[in-house]
Amino acid sequence: MIVEKKAGRHPIFIETKEIGNDLLIAIYGGDTHHIGGVATAYPTESHYRDATTVSVSTLTLPGHKDYVVANTAAEKICKALEVPTVVTVGIHYDNASNKEIEEIISVVNALVEEIIEHYQKAE
Repeated sequence: MIVEKKAGRHPIFIETKEIGNDLLIAIYGGDTHHIGGVATAYPTESHYRDATTVSVSTLTLPGHKDYVVANTAAEKICKALEVPTVVTVGIHYDNASNKEIEEIISVVNALVEEIIEHYQKAE
């Protein structure tokens, strides 16, 4: 499944693939699509209380800040759907303004919510 929403000059895409019960998600867009950050989130039983928590591991490619978006998206999706989730993010806008960065983050958050709602309805 691929969903897109415009953020300023460019569309941002979120692409999902089910791998068994797990999710593989790519978020990309802008002037240059790439992989700048990767986050893996998975449900784990708490050692201290009777609850499930989400553990997140993050990788970043040198010079990229995409891991921040990947981390947030992976944790949010995993927590909502309770499935292991891998998220790659690669969004680059040449000379992005602060306003554009805020809009990109807002659009990514909306796309993540849309994916969560889609999979919750499918359950």
